[in-house]
Amino acid sequence: MKKTSYIILIVALAAVLICTGIGLAYLIASKNDEGLVLEGIGSEYSENVVIDGLAPGEARTCLYRGDADSSATFVVKLMSDGGALEPFLRVRIQVGNQVVYNDTLSGALNREYRADVSNGFVFMVTYSLGEEVGNEAQGAACAILAQYTLEGSAK
Repeated sequence: MKKTSYIILIVALAAVLICTGIGLAYLIASKNDEGLVLEGIGSEYSENVVIDGLAPGEARTCLYRGDADSSATFVVKLMSDGGALEPFLRVRIQVGNQVVYNDTLSGALNREYRADVSNGFVFMVTYSLGEEVGNEAQGAACAILAQYTLEGSAK
């Protein structure tokens, strides 16, 4: 009986190791390349960003990487659902070390912001709530559609 228990234990351990190996192989094969969302001219990426639960003075940053085969123009366009938090939000769009916009979300909506890029680059969009915002923003939310594109040669 003791011998049978050891055999069952060894078979169970082997099954666990095999399943763990298969799971690890799947994770490695399907892993996103650390925030790489734009790769090559013509690539596009869109995301829905829901901003809620921000306290005055807090911010939320979306940080990504892009890779342009050659010189290109990076384009950002933001659209909002008109949520109650929209009038209180500020947005900062930064591509590498260049800040292409830093003001109210309302002022950034439905406009394109562009930056010349080449090779690998990092871009971030930071949504923030000013410290002076009062109770009227408490519990409010806003959904933002952010579209990122790499276009032809930089001009």
